[in-house]
Amino acid sequence: MKWGSMLVGDEYDVIIKEDETNPDRIWVIKQLAQHPLFKQGSITGPTFGDAPTSPSQGQGSLGGMVPPKPESEEEKKKRDEEIRRLVGQMKLSEEGWFQTYMGSDAESLVKNLREKRRVHKGMRDEIDSAIDAIRIMKRLEVEETLKSIPWVTKHIGVIREMGISDRDLMSLRKFGNVRETSLRRACKQWESANDVISKLSQIDGNWNEDQRTIWVDAIQKRKDARSAWRSTLHQTDNLTKQEIIWMERATNLISEMGPMDSRTIAHHLMENDSRNSGFTIQKMASLLKTYGPEYDVIKMGKRWDIEKTEPELLLKNPWAYAAGFLDADGYITITKRGEPRAGIIATGDRGKWHCEQLHKALGCGVLQLDLKIHKNSTRTQHRLQFYSKDDLTKLLKGLRPYLRMKKEQASAVLEHLSLRGEKGELINKRKNELFRIVKWNNWKDDPNKRQELLDEWKVDEAEVQSWSMGDPDALGSEVI
Repeated sequence: MKWGSMLVGDEYDVIIKEDETNPDRIWVIKQLAQHPLFKQGSITGPTFGDAPTSPSQGQGSLGGMVPPKPESEEEKKKRDEEIRRLVGQMKLSEEGWFQTYMGSDAESLVKNLREKRRVHKGMRDEIDSAIDAIRIMKRLEVEETLKSIPWVTKHIGVIREMGISDRDLMSLRKFGNVRETSLRRACKQWESANDVISKLSQIDGNWNEDQRTIWVDAIQKRKDARSAWRSTLHQTDNLTKQEIIWMERATNLISEMGPMDSRTIAHHLMENDSRNSGFTIQKMASLLKTYGPEYDVIKMGKRWDIEKTEPELLLKNPWAYAAGFLDADGYITITKRGEPRAGIIATGDRGKWHCEQLHKALGCGVLQLDLKIHKNSTRTQHRLQFYSKDDLTKLLKGLRPYLRMKKEQASAVLEHLSLRGEKGELINKRKNELFRIVKWNNWKDDPNKRQELLDEWKVDEAEVQSWSMGDPDALGSEVI
C-alpha cells in the first residue's frame, strides 16, 4: 500500500496546471487531492487545473469544480468505516500515525486547513470533510495507543480525565510498559481522590470542618496525581538547563563516534568544555541511566549506544551491527569437549526484536525466543546461537573486521575450526592452546581468575601471549 497517495499532507501524483502560481491554492490542492475518502473525479488534479486562481481577498469562487452534494448520514457512516479500514492497516509507531505517515501532527493539519478555508471558500465543504477525517483518525489513534498497553485498559477513564496531549501519547507508546508501576500509582491516586470527592458530593446540607478538610486534601491529591503522571511520562522535564546540555552533547557524541562507556563520554565532554563545573563520571552515568531512553540512548553491555528502531539501519551493514551486539551482549567460547560456540543473549521486547532482525539479516544461526530465565521470573530471554562449523565460520569471518572486544577469541575459534578433522600430536597441542587463548581472553576483566588459570596451566602470561603470535589479527586488536 502506498500511503503517499492515500493520506492528507502528502504530495504525490498531484496534477497542477503549469500556469498555476498561487502558493496558497497549490497547498490546498495538494492536501485535498491526496485525501483517501473523496470520490474519484470530485477534486482531482485536472479539475483544479482548469479552475481560475482565487482572488487575494478570498471573495472569488473556483470555477470548473463540480459542487459537492450534501453528505447524508449513510455517506458519513461509510466514510467513517473507510477511515477505520484504512488506519487499521497503519503501523502504530512511537511517533504516531500523523508524524509517521504525514510528517505533521493533527492539530497543525487542522489549523492550516482552517486558514486556507477562509481564503478558498469554494472548497469549504471539501476542507471541512478533510478536517472531519483528521479528527476521526486522531480519535482512533488515541484509542489504538491506549489499547496497545495492556494495563492501561483498566484506567482509560482516569487517563482521559487527566488529559492526553500528543506529547503524552508519544511517551505512552514509548514508555507505557517500562514505567508501568509509577504510572499506575498515579492513576490509582486519582481514582481514590475521585472516589472521596464523589462521596462528599452526595452529602446533603453543609459540610462540617472535617469534611471540608477531606475535600481540600482530595483535590490536592488529584493535582499531585496528575503531576506524577506527567513527570513520569516526561522525565526530562525534571532536568536543569545544564543537564539538558550535557545529555544533548552526550547523545551527539555517541551518534558521531559510536558506542562508548560513561567514563569515555565524560572525558570527551570535560576536554571539550572547561566550563563543565560540577560534572563527574558518576553524574554522566546517572543521567544516562535515568534519562537516556528519552534521548533514544540505551545501554548495550558496558557501553551506551543510540537505539536503532528501523530494520533498514541494521541491514545497511549487518556485520558491523552484529559485531557491536556480540561485543556487548554475546559470547565466543570453546567447550571442554573442544566444541566452538558463539551466541548473542538479550532480554525484553527490544532484545527479542534485535535477535530476530540479526537472524534474518545474517542468514545463519539458531534462534531461540521467549526462554524463561528461571521458574519464578516473568522476564524472558532470547538467544541467537551458532553451533555448526558453517554457521560459525560465516559469522566470525563477517564479524572479525568490526569486533573491538572479542577479536582475539574470534581469530582463535576460526583457526580451531580450520583444524577440525585433522589429527596428530601437534594438531591436538595447537587446539589446546586455542582453547586456552579463548578462555584467557574471556576473563580479561578478572585478574584473580586469570591468575588461577596460569596456576592451573602451570605457565606464565608471556607464554599465553606467545600462543597468539601466529595470528595477525590476534594481538593489538583490543580497543578499550
